[in-house]
Amino acid sequence: MKMWRSILAAAIAAPLAICAVAGYAGSVRAETQGIVAVANDQPITERDISQRIELRKILGDLPSGGMTRQQALQNLIDDQVKMLEAKRLMMIPPDSEVTQRIDRIAKGMKLSRNELLARLKKAGISEANFRRYLQSTIAFSRIVSAKYREAVQATPAEVDARMAEINRTVNAQMKKIMSDPRMRGLTVYSLMEISLPIDGQDPMLLQSRAIEAQQVLKRFNGCGNARKAAEGIFNVKFGKQFEADGAKLPKPMKQALDKAGKGRAIGPMRGKSGIQLVALCGVRTITPPKPDFDMPSREQVERLVINDKYDKIEEDYLKIARENVYVEYRNANYAQQ
Repeated sequence: MKMWRSILAAAIAAPLAICAVAGYAGSVRAETQGIVAVANDQPITERDISQRIELRKILGDLPSGGMTRQQALQNLIDDQVKMLEAKRLMMIPPDSEVTQRIDRIAKGMKLSRNELLARLKKAGISEANFRRYLQSTIAFSRIVSAKYREAVQATPAEVDARMAEINRTVNAQMKKIMSDPRMRGLTVYSLMEISLPIDGQDPMLLQSRAIEAQQVLKRFNGCGNARKAAEGIFNVKFGKQFEADGAKLPKPMKQALDKAGKGRAIGPMRGKSGIQLVALCGVRTITPPKPDFDMPSREQVERLVINDKYDKIEEDYLKIARENVYVEYRNANYAQQ
């Protein structure tokens, strides 16, 4: 009896095991497909999310701070919301209008239509997906404009307030920039090294060369005719003029140069290869250019106010329209809180 019970148990367990394996295989297929949500029977995958982020990046239309995958998923769900509303109101734009929008986008990016589509294709975004995205965007924009045209207006007071806000922001930024120490200017000293080389360490030779350096120093009256100051003196070398940050010069040297003045030299002093003089060829101050900012015109500010109002109305309308779309989240990491 025990043997028969074992055989019977095994017979019952076999179909259960087969079902478990089948269920596991289905689970593996779902994970492979990467479906994270279904909006109105339309599956949205991890790949769709990645492509939407890449599309917005290529178009230069990412939100400030970038787009999270949760935001990209919502963007894809909103495509379904917008198209459902467009179908309900019979306001789906024709293919010709979508093509015109593609051409405008390409022109703004200084590309041809084919070049833009090729760039998208390289990123794994098909023309069909791009067209669906634009179609939903155009449709919803048209719906909102038609419904709220009168509400999306800018009053003179609103334009004045926005212009004052922009002016305050610009002034604050300019004040911050101008208070930066780097904006105070840099004093640059143009210098020339004059050396009288010495072979060995003979004190008498050192003294002799120091006397010759004094003669050069007395005759020196400008870097332009420096060699004339060394006429009749053996082996005097003149280096190329170079510029040095006055703030980084040794304090004693800077004080001596300032006292001597432009076109004069200081020294003599002991250098690596002999006796050395340092000539001051000139001093100049480098001041960074003041940032140039053109205030927007009143018409531009008015358009900005209108756009902000439009965005707010569009978002409010979108929140209501989302109630008509059923979304099933397959991935808990993407489920709305």
